[in-house]
Amino acid sequence: QRLLDDAVAAGGKPRIAIAAVESDEVTLYEVANHGIREVHQWTMRGGGKYVGQTNSDVRTSFLRNLGKDIDLQLGDDVPLILGGPGLARDQLMELMRAEGVSRPISSVATSIGGRPAANEVLAEGLAENIMSGHSLVKEIGLLEQVWRRMGTDGAVAYGEAELVLAMQQGAIEMLLITADLLRHEEASIGGRKWPDWLAELDAIGAEWLQCSTEHDSGAQLESFGGAVALLRFKV
Repeated sequence: QRLLDDAVAAGGKPRIAIAAVESDEVTLYEVANHGIREVHQWTMRGGGKYVGQTNSDVRTSFLRNLGKDIDLQLGDDVPLILGGPGLARDQLMELMRAEGVSRPISSVATSIGGRPAANEVLAEGLAENIMSGHSLVKEIGLLEQVWRRMGTDGAVAYGEAELVLAMQQGAIEMLLITADLLRHEEASIGGRKWPDWLAELDAIGAEWLQCSTEHDSGAQLESFGGAVALLRFKV
């Protein structure tokens, strides 16, 4: 557990890695506070590092070799999550263990492969033993809560008029804002610069969180003007 905690606490380098595993393709992503970055992709379909016929022996060799590559790509203390819709992720984990890879590894089922699999791991809080405590997981979890409330006409606010009214009524519990909007010198709300307006949240016992747009939920936040709020009650 200490190894996981240290990996989560480490700064300036990838804190967690997610490999989206399919039977003939694996994509490795780094997860840091700023978002998700693709590191490398291996494929058996041609154009990648390992190419061959998709029989079981070749697939096993493919997974064994890329397992070694994945281990070399990552720092010693970076936990690895293997996600995907099939059984190849479990086979990859077994092969990596057989090769002596000792880093924390978790295998979780996702409904799809590729980058959407990495986003699903984050959005659904899969592999909680590794992901818990990671700031990006908290951020995405809060944004997913916003989208769920929007779908059920729940206590949420977005757009200048709604946010200003929610502030006036003390209804804001958590405000989520993109880093780009916060840094924009000309951006304002209620006739005030965003940093000045956010400073008033303390007076109503509210919090705010700066969000990355380098993941699906953050990109969706941009489409709502770059700021949304979870409310204590509807306004």
